[in-house]
Amino acid sequence: MYKRILSLVLALVMVLSLSAAMAEATKVSILTNINVDTEGTDVNDNDYIHYIEEKTGIDVEFINEATSAYYPQKLNTIMASNQLPDAVMLMGDTQRTDLARLAYEGLLMPLDDLLPNYPNLMASLKQEAWEICKYDGKTYAVPFQRFDSTPYMTFLRKDWLEALNIDPESLQTIDDWYTMLKRFVEEDPDGNGVDDTYGIVATTSGTHFTNFTFIDAFGAARAKYVDGELLPNFLLPEYKEWLRFMNKLYSEGILDPTFIIDSDGALWEKVASGKYGMFMWFWGIQEYLSKGCDRADLVAVKPPLRADGTQASYVYSSPNRHMMAITVDCPNPEAVLSMWDWACSEEGGVFLYAGLEGKDYALVDGQIVLHEDRKGKNLGWRQLTLGVQQPNAAEEPYRSILAQSFGDLGMEHLNMANTYGAYNELELFCPIFTELSQYDLITPVQEFTDKVITGELDVDAEWDNFVKRWRSAGGDLKIKLATEWYNTQFAK
Repeated sequence: MYKRILSLVLALVMVLSLSAAMAEATKVSILTNINVDTEGTDVNDNDYIHYIEEKTGIDVEFINEATSAYYPQKLNTIMASNQLPDAVMLMGDTQRTDLARLAYEGLLMPLDDLLPNYPNLMASLKQEAWEICKYDGKTYAVPFQRFDSTPYMTFLRKDWLEALNIDPESLQTIDDWYTMLKRFVEEDPDGNGVDDTYGIVATTSGTHFTNFTFIDAFGAARAKYVDGELLPNFLLPEYKEWLRFMNKLYSEGILDPTFIIDSDGALWEKVASGKYGMFMWFWGIQEYLSKGCDRADLVAVKPPLRADGTQASYVYSSPNRHMMAITVDCPNPEAVLSMWDWACSEEGGVFLYAGLEGKDYALVDGQIVLHEDRKGKNLGWRQLTLGVQQPNAAEEPYRSILAQSFGDLGMEHLNMANTYGAYNELELFCPIFTELSQYDLITPVQEFTDKVITGELDVDAEWDNFVKRWRSAGGDLKIKLATEWYNTQFAK
């Protein structure tokens, strides 16, 4: 009887303890952009989020804007309200300016005193990834560091190369590339007897998809120190030369004539149509594969050589996909950081890359084996859910998991991205100056670039006016501040 009573008491204690633990689970709200396939599930009610909550003891609530184009507006609206979430994602081309602006406004929490308590975060993320999460010398965000040197890769149709007897290894100079692209248009590579092929399909939804294959070959991908000034790449004569080349491709029907208005969705429909010989995208090309296309039908290629014979790179602006910042209203920043720290642990890394045992993979002789129908599934979803990732993908067991998801050919493409990818160090480390917040220094460049490529403006006739207008509209101040930083900090 005594043993029975004792057993009942112990069971009751366990139940009460579990209930208390559940009741004490820390609630965390995160504004985010989960813009990938979630298999139709609620981002706050699914197997993955339940697993995270089980492992971390944190009850996560996502305030999600699934459309990337609308996210900046939602971020601004929520950060201007009286009800700040605990954490926010800063994403895209504006992530650093958003960080500086929100930190300057006192809406973000500095993290420097807290971060040493989270060894996984500190050990797995690179110093350069942390550097661009700083404003005024303080760290205001945790980086979502990429596991590749650049996401970019240029792909060519393998069947067109074979039909025209073009060896991709022969593509060395800009002229070699131009000749190939011209043949894609003029020599009926699909063999249907109809003049219906183009060289390049692209979109301006991310300007990199239009220009990054060639821009470094012209020496126009990076800022440069010229005559005592640190000049952005788009003020350099090399950028002007690149614009001439891009306009040539457009005017000769090599570059898809509707690239200026096409969405990413339209791009993938065109890629799948088989009428375009070249496109540039992330090396993983999940969007392409989701159309029922085969990676083996493509050839990944390195960028052209520069005029001096050196190898150009796919220059990417940052090692970070995005940043995660904690707001000043967060009552328990330690809980948020502990969740991200777990994401950078080995257990968190296995979850990020492989998913859930039983659902996504099985353990076979101690090895992770992805289910055939789950290979490559929801990697991006899990990463975005956690906000950060274990970036050491070259290490085991993550590399073996990635190989199952992307295949041997996909891993070759990853290796190429790491080989030919590079960062723009000057852009990467140059601080964001709040003095420039009143100026729009991006839109005029985008508009001028697009209009020159499409022939609406003549680059030679309008170049000096463009430079003068940009400088007078806040550009001179940007150059002055950037030059002072370069001379006093970077150059030393």
